[in-house]
Amino acid sequence: MFTDVKIDEQQKPDDTEAELRPIKVRPVLLISSGIPQYDPEREERGEIPRGMLFNRTLRTTLINEDYLSHTPPWWRRTLYKLVPAFIAQITETFIIKKKFDVVVSWSDKNALLFALLLKLTRSKFPHVAMMYWPSGSKKEPLLKMVHPYISTLCLWTSTHRDLAINKLGIPEEKIRMIPQFVDTKFYRPMPGETDTICAVGQEMRDYPTLIEALRGTDIKCHLATGSSPGSRKVYDTVKVVYNSDTSLPPNVTAGALSHAKLRELYARSRFVVVPLLPTDSDQGTHAITEAMAMGKGVMCSLTRGQRDVIEEGKTGIYVPQGDPKALREAIEYWWEHPEIPNQMGREGRKFVEENLTLENFVETVRDIVEDTVSKFRATGNHGKK
Repeated sequence: MFTDVKIDEQQKPDDTEAELRPIKVRPVLLISSGIPQYDPEREERGEIPRGMLFNRTLRTTLINEDYLSHTPPWWRRTLYKLVPAFIAQITETFIIKKKFDVVVSWSDKNALLFALLLKLTRSKFPHVAMMYWPSGSKKEPLLKMVHPYISTLCLWTSTHRDLAINKLGIPEEKIRMIPQFVDTKFYRPMPGETDTICAVGQEMRDYPTLIEALRGTDIKCHLATGSSPGSRKVYDTVKVVYNSDTSLPPNVTAGALSHAKLRELYARSRFVVVPLLPTDSDQGTHAITEAMAMGKGVMCSLTRGQRDVIEEGKTGIYVPQGDPKALREAIEYWWEHPEIPNQMGREGRKFVEENLTLENFVETVRDIVEDTVSKFRATGNHGKK
């Protein structure tokens, strides 16, 4: 189905990467189990988005499966095989933390449990927690209990910021909003014909609504979704795509794609649809920012959590959640009037270039980490309330 898209020479990214100021402290990065290893060689060839920029700038030590299998003493490696990976990650980080200046946890589970371990041991240590989805009946009470052992709480959405301050009583000065990000050098506008639309991702996706919206039309659509390493669960609304009892319309195809093939799919798409289930989190943001970076207009289900990226009527539109008729009408109108998503795509590219670059994200996190360590050294505590 997919053929190579030629890159316009004028659209190629610069071969040289602007040097970011290196961090002045050395943090540890806790990262979720199942995240694929970085591949510097494939990055160098431009086959995957850049991931090493974060590690190089922040000089991180990743406490992941590879680290646990090779670096600790043999007896700890043996013990770690007997427990879940996240328990081993948190334990190892706690043991070696004094070799570093700060712990950065980039996972809700790891952030909460590492903070709990600090609380149980009455340990003081700089801890920057980057949490995607802090709401829910299990996370909220735990976060409320352990937040004194989180020096800086980094959140991605204004919805969760309001929750943390107004419901959980977390001091406003402890919370930092961090920007979404996309590799604008990898995901970038490419020339070529557009003969399809697409939807990307699996978490909280409402593919049944999109499938019904497309049934009976002649608009081609590929659903770039499938099992992926590190995913917490596969939603029934994604499983239905692969259920043998499900009859996909002839104009709808589905299947996971490599980064390069996904970029090709974006390039061939007239616009991108992000159908979501009801959620207070910002699910779909990666697909939205990638589409914007590719210069594509985006239509997204209207949910409580997805409110900080799309500018209604300028970079995309919101459609009623779970309404196939309304979604079909929006899709058909954009398909017949491509100048509308084209203009929104240009505005979207401009927006991500000005606000959501990978470089901007890395610099923001670096500054937060340095500020956290500086304040901890000055006060000797987490600023408990």
